[in-house]
Amino acid sequence: MRKFAVRNAFYEDKVVAYLLYDEKDRSYQIQVPEDVQSVEAPLIIADLIEKGQRQIGKEWSLRWVKQRVIPPERQNIGHILRENGMDRYDEFLLLMNNHGRSCQDECYLEEI
Repeated sequence: MRKFAVRNAFYEDKVVAYLLYDEKDRSYQIQVPEDVQSVEAPLIIADLIEKGQRQIGKEWSLRWVKQRVIPPERQNIGHILRENGMDRYDEFLLLMNNHGRSCQDECYLEEI
């Protein structure tokens, strides 16, 4: 199991969640600390915080990850994969290559 802090650079690199990745079954889970407010978190996580969820299951965690990487159906995906040193699509490797960054927020991943 690998663990990553989801940090928000806009809020002085505050840890707004933890992303857990199980390498055996290739699944994700997100845990949100009690002191995190929805405004500090990335969009999907923020919506779930507002619904009172701090332990985010595999389905929504995977959706969050997929929101942060290039989709497999993207035009020129073969070229993008080659540029990233990959011979097949793997959302985890893409997530690691860009440290979980997205153009939609100031969050990034840091392995702990």
